[in-house]
Amino acid sequence: MDTHKYVKAGEIFVKHHKFGVEKIRLIYILDDILYWTKPEDLSKQKPKGKIKLEDILQIENGLKKAKKLKDLERASNCFSIITKERTLELEASNVQIKNLWTNIINNILKKQQTPNQ
Repeated sequence: MDTHKYVKAGEIFVKHHKFGVEKIRLIYILDDILYWTKPEDLSKQKPKGKIKLEDILQIENGLKKAKKLKDLERASNCFSIITKERTLELEASNVQIKNLWTNIINNILKKQQTPNQ
């Protein structure tokens, strides 16, 4: 799999809000920035938000600030992207997609932290 093309194309996630609101969002990575937008914005011209990958402090399993899900299967598909300013909480359609995205983001972060040799 070409992970660069995959993350550029994006994946549909449920974005959780601390007050319990859930919104369907297309998540994609372009030029070391993670964006989210409405799924119908296929041209990706109007992102709803963004996080620079360099601002990510850590990625954790589960929801950190949003209301916890009672459905354990859905809860196992969740992860949180933590920065100094915000926490982006996402739910993948399955645990494989969650693991794929967390691994891809963690690998990008490791490459950014490793000085060029």
